[in-house]
Amino acid sequence: MEGEAENVVGKIFRAALDGEDLPKHYETGVSETPDLEEIPDILQPSINGFVELGRGCCRGCEFCNVTLRPLRWYPLEKVKREINLNLKSGKVEGCCLHAEDVMLYGSKNTIPEDEKLLRLNEFVVKNCEGISWSHCSVAAVAAKPKLFSRLSEMILTRQSWWGTEIGIETGSAKLAKKIMPAKAHPFKAENWPEVVQEGMGLMHDNMMVPAGTLIVGLPEETEDDILKTMELIDDLKGVRSLIVPLFFVPLGRLKSEDWFRRAKMRDLHRQLLFQCTEHDFYWVDHLLEISFRGKWYGRFLRELYKGFAVIAKRKVRQIE
Repeated sequence: MEGEAENVVGKIFRAALDGEDLPKHYETGVSETPDLEEIPDILQPSINGFVELGRGCCRGCEFCNVTLRPLRWYPLEKVKREINLNLKSGKVEGCCLHAEDVMLYGSKNTIPEDEKLLRLNEFVVKNCEGISWSHCSVAAVAAKPKLFSRLSEMILTRQSWWGTEIGIETGSAKLAKKIMPAKAHPFKAENWPEVVQEGMGLMHDNMMVPAGTLIVGLPEETEDDILKTMELIDDLKGVRSLIVPLFFVPLGRLKSEDWFRRAKMRDLHRQLLFQCTEHDFYWVDHLLEISFRGKWYGRFLRELYKGFAVIAKRKVRQIE
């Protein structure tokens, strides 16, 4: 099943109990998307303190299914109830705030709302042992650098760093303008590489560690687009981050396109993969250092990791 299940899953279970034929794949339509009041609170503690803030996205990227659904933000009281349920269970101490863009919690557009974000994160920091954000956009961070710094100061009273996932997707301004023009808002898509550098630079300065995804093999991607992405990754080598290249999967408005498969890889694609690998291994070593500093098992873990890194790098070089 693909999509939001609240208005659909009961019908599917009833059909199964009645012995009816079931579809192998069911995609929830827009008309079946639940309203806020139709989304219940969780009843049992969530895995790793995962707490949803809302659903949908206002960015409109063509390669994403989430943007096809309306944007809805949960009231802060609902979020607090779910966090408290996790904490009272005794099984969860930390909290992972989840949304397509946590930095836009409670906003009506692509500009973050100061008060709503500060109240949300203040509650989490006060009550939980640790905090992370599932997803965040570089554009929203770059739009409110002072707000982001205030959030960082708050969170770093609890921990030495915190993480999130971001979508870099491409270093090509041409591709960005074509398939994700609103991803740079409130900035221009033509300036996408600069927006990425600004947002990730702020994350570095404020001890947020992003895992940034790239989409390899986007439709109509040219060698120049790949080179632009490689240039961007090179510009980011001083930024504390992990960069994860992913093959293009046809979703959203691009679901009729072909999958990108290994057989389609060019030499430049291979160079890009190795470039990302080198970047990631450099920064993982740094993250291990700051995460386990002062702990007796830190040295052992670093040595174990270094052995793994040698093997992984060799495997990457063997990609044909």
